[in-house]
Amino acid sequence: MDMSKYMDIFRAESEKYIKEMSDSLLALEKDPDNSEQMNTLFRAAHTFKGMASTMGFKHIVELAHEMESLIDRLRTQQLILDSFLIDILLACVDSLEKLVESVFEINGDRSGKREKKTENRYEPHSDIGELLRTLRNINQSSGKASLKKFENKPLDENMPLFIEEYDNQNQNALSNEEIGLTERASEPLHQIERSTDKTEKESRRTEEEVCKTGKGVYQVEKEEKNLASPVPDLKPKTIQSSRISAEQLDKLMNLVGELIINRSRINELTGDLRSKELKVALSDFYKLTRELQDEVIEARMVPLDHVTYIYSRMVRDLARAQNKKIDLIIKGKEIKLDRTILEEIGDSLVHLLRNAVDHGIEIPERRAELGKKETGTILITASRQENFALIKIEDDGRGIDIDEIRSVALKKGIISGESAEQLQKKEVMQLIFTPGFSTSGNVTDISGRGIGMDVVKNRVERLGGSVKIESEPGSGSRFELRLPLTIAVYQAMLIRVGKERYAIPFTNIVKNIKVNSQEIKHIKGQEVILVDNKILPLLRLRRLFQLPDMDGTDNIFAVLVERRGQHIGIIVDELLGKQEVIVKSFKSKLLENTRGFAGATILGDGNVILIIDVNSLV
Repeated sequence: MDMSKYMDIFRAESEKYIKEMSDSLLALEKDPDNSEQMNTLFRAAHTFKGMASTMGFKHIVELAHEMESLIDRLRTQQLILDSFLIDILLACVDSLEKLVESVFEINGDRSGKREKKTENRYEPHSDIGELLRTLRNINQSSGKASLKKFENKPLDENMPLFIEEYDNQNQNALSNEEIGLTERASEPLHQIERSTDKTEKESRRTEEEVCKTGKGVYQVEKEEKNLASPVPDLKPKTIQSSRISAEQLDKLMNLVGELIINRSRINELTGDLRSKELKVALSDFYKLTRELQDEVIEARMVPLDHVTYIYSRMVRDLARAQNKKIDLIIKGKEIKLDRTILEEIGDSLVHLLRNAVDHGIEIPERRAELGKKETGTILITASRQENFALIKIEDDGRGIDIDEIRSVALKKGIISGESAEQLQKKEVMQLIFTPGFSTSGNVTDISGRGIGMDVVKNRVERLGGSVKIESEPGSGSRFELRLPLTIAVYQAMLIRVGKERYAIPFTNIVKNIKVNSQEIKHIKGQEVILVDNKILPLLRLRRLFQLPDMDGTDNIFAVLVERRGQHIGIIVDELLGKQEVIVKSFKSKLLENTRGFAGATILGDGNVILIIDVNSLV
């Protein structure tokens, strides 16, 4: 049977079970006696092995089998779980993840294109011999001898072998019965013989049960043949879900966008017609397109957990490398954002976490001297507020030293001596987003090369979001990312400057105000206004677009926007009201690097207007 058509399903399910194994191991490291987590770990390893066996991936099956055997010995208390075995099992998870990824590197991308086949049913040849021999030595040991520890660092391909005395007759890699499983792994699911030990008997599921419940990983095609014991009462259940590719979702979103544009166009053309039937039809049309739009947007939404699930393992390994104790707490993992936004900010969150570990949390001895708990805390909190999401990354470490930042900026020529004295606290903290800025004296694998924080700012602002910093020396730091829920469709304020219309996304707008020209003051040549007892700088779009100032106007309109935690008033000629806009990015190379604009949109009258990018404009 050709199993290549199940490759995408295999990848998605593999990610799920690898995540479960990693999460369970991290939980067991803190609570080795947690039987529920141990059972979850065993079930995930067993199911993952069965999936790989069905696909015919012998290397993956071989490693997963030894891993499962070790977990079973821990589950039945033949071995005691300690940090050594945790590291061994985490190394197994890492290797399994790499093996799965290498399958797709060999066989092509997610679209299903196959470039070449290997002799082993699409499976790559990977050197996992050292890890396998270590697992077999552990599994074949009596469990009475002590385990040989290695250095306090994560396992890698040069991992030393576990050394233990065991019976020579058990030195073979796999028993004859186990070898039979891998040799027959390429056969259909209902022909694969499972191991006969009691544990696997309890958890295995036949193909008939899979088809009956509809809960299996695969729905394997059956060969047409007469069954010896037909079961006439079996009825297939209704399929509750199906998979759709990211490319299809993008195409659907583009089509919905075009539909919304045409809806606005129809409203413009029929605005003067006085027909009740037409008005009812247009109202129904609006509701249908709105529901369709909401459904497609919802289909594109992905929980934050899609990117944060790897962070616990990452922080754990980084903390161990620096001899630190750190607890990572993640709240709001269920908050959903557009998958494009999640893909863009994933690396940004990694940068912030790595800096929190390296620069923020102190070593246990230093924390004890400061009267803190030896174990530091990093907290990720996600919440949804109207049309945007807030993601906060905070720690209880040493905080940001303003004087140190000012000193480093002076030495690197980022600021002058005169400006260093005038900069306020918030402005000084913004200097860490300068390209090449770093307060680290040493270059390490974690940080110190002066890269990363500028990438965080640029990516978030390119998405139409903003980054805000708060910190107190000795008490920790907090980075707040304000992000739109989706970048495909959003609400915007239409404005007029001269004869042209523009759109400003609502994610950037604080409020709109009417300003009397007599209220405008000047500080060192900069126009400012007092709002809520705060001095706010003003930016006239007419001057920025090189248009002459309007004469004889006492009252002007200002759109208050937020950039990097600071409010700025953008003076426009007229506010035209709120409208839903479909974002069309610049595809021309001449326009894609244009500063000040995030793209364009098409209005109901057919005119194209530019969308202002507040972060790059100011």
